[in-house]
Amino acid sequence: MEERFKVIIIEHEENVRQGLIAVFEHHHFDVEATGNVVSAYEKACSGEFDLLLLDARMSEIDTFQLCADVRSKHPRQVIFMLTADSNDRDLIAGLNDGADDYTSVPFAYTDLVQRAKALLRRTRLQINHQTTKQITLGDTLQIDCANLSGHSDQGKLTFTFREIQVLEYLYDNRGQSVESQELLNQVWGYPRYLNTETRAVDIHVATLADKIEANPENPQFLKRVGDGAYQFSV
Repeated sequence: MEERFKVIIIEHEENVRQGLIAVFEHHHFDVEATGNVVSAYEKACSGEFDLLLLDARMSEIDTFQLCADVRSKHPRQVIFMLTADSNDRDLIAGLNDGADDYTSVPFAYTDLVQRAKALLRRTRLQINHQTTKQITLGDTLQIDCANLSGHSDQGKLTFTFREIQVLEYLYDNRGQSVESQELLNQVWGYPRYLNTETRAVDIHVATLADKIEANPENPQFLKRVGDGAYQFSV
């Protein structure tokens, strides 16, 4: 029997919302949807859904703050943002606030569903095999992967679930060059045949580096090696 997931769709445009409802129901999701601000916040923060599909363009609500609030309450919630364009400011804001990935409008509905299913399955697998790994970097930085936290001589650090998954994969493959496509496959769960175009990897790696590097411009641990490839060193 096919695995079923629950999705809450928060989208202010009626035609887009109805299109999303139709395609997700067709692909055997249990769907709820709203364009109402109050209802949106309550449902998004309820923790009842496997997937939060969030329109970044809703003028009546700060959707980036909503994303951050959901992430603080439910650290392993899968969040996909819909954005009107792919400019750096919006992408960085959404992914920094906890979104796992995004898609730019207009988008292919079936491609979005495939990516959502892949990400949900990989996330469920990651949660079921949750690590107890403790990572020590340098003399002062300690990272508790299970609790998505760390501390250094600069104070406490908090990480998103996806950042920790990226960190663990790069750490386990330290000394090797890891391409963005490999991270999409191994961390996000996207099969290679999807040919997914997203900057989610680059931005997650950048935000991770900001947290673990004393000087991200001259990194000690997490380095970019070539175009779209990274290497972890200890």
